[in-house]
Order: sequence, then structure tokens, then C-alpha cells
Amino acid sequence: MVGLVTGGGSGIGAALCRRLAARGVAVVVADVDEAGAQVVADETGGMALALDVSRRDAWEAAIASVADEHGRLDLLALNAGTMSRPRGASIDDDPFPWIAENYEKVRAVNNDGVVFGILAALPLLEAASGRIVCTSSGAGLRPLDSDPIYSMTKHAVIGLVRSLAGPLAARGIAIGAVCPGGVDTPMVSPDIRALGRAFASADHVAEALETVLDASVAETGGIWISRGTEAPWRYEFADATTPPSHNPAGVTP
Repeated sequence: MVGLVTGGGSGIGAALCRRLAARGVAVVVADVDEAGAQVVADETGGMALALDVSRRDAWEAAIASVADEHGRLDLLALNAGTMSRPRGASIDDDPFPWIAENYEKVRAVNNDGVVFGILAALPLLEAASGRIVCTSSGAGLRPLDSDPIYSMTKHAVIGLVRSLAGPLAARGIAIGAVCPGGVDTPMVSPDIRALGRAFASADHVAEALETVLDASVAETGGIWISRGTEAPWRYEFADATTPPSHNPAGVTP
């Protein structure tokens, strides 16, 4: 079994690479930081791959390399992500300067990186009846005043996963997403840490990603919550096909 993990050179991605390797998966550690990817690849006996997920041509070259090296791809973890809010910035700062400066980059990494990855890997995943997991965020289910663009892109990942579940299932491929809460990585700003909130370890979130990768096609399209030390649980959405009552108070006309 072969698994490719984006953002695999550090944090959640590196933790997932270690978990997959421990169960015998041949890991492809993909990261824009080639040196970081190589460190994790050396540790896990995997293959390091320099990959800018925001470029479609880079994805096509990466999947071609995997096909040449392994001849198959069973698992795809689309984990790479970035924020528009600069590291160390106060959560009380005005976010509009960050939006203007970083919008295109954040959208390209967080959204294009998922779409291009799925498109490029589709033939190999279909041949292997493979599985996809995307790293979204709790900010994909609620507002995030301190980084609206990050929140927007993570909402988009959830919409894509839910909307592609059926078409991918028809090809024998399962897909799901994990929404971490606060995670103990360098992306957490000092002022948030000062609030005393509990943060999940990168390995705990990686465990949730691994759980979703183990899900069958019958369970596809699930959005899973991973926060603190809790076991992951599936988020249930309201039924959008039923219109709201026009007479919520039950008043007789």
C-alpha cells in the first residue's frame, strides 16, 4: 500500500507519515520544504517529494513520479495548508491588510492544492479503490474573525469533500475531511496560547486523519471533528433539502 501526504515535512503531516509507515504503508512525503520532506522520509523509509501543491503541473509531475516509483497510489492525504494571518500577529489586529497581501496564496494552497491533487491522483486512486482525506479546520465550520480568508478556504474544502463524495464513490474512491480545533504547532500565536486553551498534539490529529483514511466508501463524505484529546466524531449537518417553516410559532392562519 502506498500513501502520499502533503505538508508531510512537519507538524500534522509528519505525524501522519510516521503513523502510516508504522503500519507498513510506503510513504511519499510531499512538501514545498524539500529538506523537511527528506528528514521525514529518511525517518520513515519513505520517498521525499518536493511539491508546491498550488501548481497543477507540479501535481502532475509528482503523481508521475509516484507511478514510476511504486506503480500505484492507495491513500492521499491533502494536508498542506497556510494562513493569511502572519505568525506572531495579535488576534486583535485588523485582518484586512493580510487579506489584500495573502489572499491569492492562501486560496492557491488551501483550495487549488486540494482540487489539483484529486484531479492528478484520480487515475491511480481509481485503480486501487483508494481513499482521500483532507485536512480542513474548525474554522471551516464557524467564523474566524482573526483570519477570514483561512476560514473561507476551509469552508470550501468541506463543501468540496461533501460534493465530490458521490462522484468519487462511483469510482470506488472514499473521501472525508478532518476539522482540527487548536493544534500545538508553530502556527498558534503567542496571544492565543496566553488564553490557556488546550491544544491537541499533531499526532492526535494525525490519528484522526488515519481513522478517516480507514473509512469505507459506504462512509464517504464524512466531516470529522478532532479537538483536544477527544476521539474524532462525525459532524452532522442540518438537512438543507427541507425548507424552514414559514410559520415557526405554529400560528393558525
